[in-house]
Amino acid sequence: MSKSNTFETNLLQHIFNNSAIANVGDATGLPAAGTVGDLYVRLYTDAITVDDATIGTECAYTGYVAGGVAVIRSGAGWTVASGSVSNAAIVIFGPCSAGSENVKYFGVWKDNATGTDSHRIYWGQLTSDLAVSSGITPEFAIGALVVNED
Repeated sequence: MSKSNTFETNLLQHIFNNSAIANVGDATGLPAAGTVGDLYVRLYTDAITVDDATIGTECAYTGYVAGGVAVIRSGAGWTVASGSVSNAAIVIFGPCSAGSENVKYFGVWKDNATGTDSHRIYWGQLTSDLAVSSGITPEFAIGALVVNED
């Protein structure tokens, strides 16, 4: 079973851009939130799996802020097109001042305070691992974080 391409895009716009989806249930559909709010991008060093209970190990190098980086739920934060979403602005994490880690995954979360599986909405593996050590500031260039809905 799958969703229509149009609805996949509408769903991503609802989640990432706070856009309403008309005619779901009735003409008013799924309304946009009264307050736009943020989504949070987190970095991980080990496998995040499809199993909701396995959320991986979030980075912990000195300088990394647990809970991730806030990205506004609007077109200023995310670009949505054709069933895909990417970051519309550079996503910059805290610079590493001590320790080292090998970042392999990212996750998109509803909040920055909860580590339970019900608050993680998307995750993915980086196209190549990122070695973080003192002096390195992890960041994603515009369009580098991509989530596909299918």
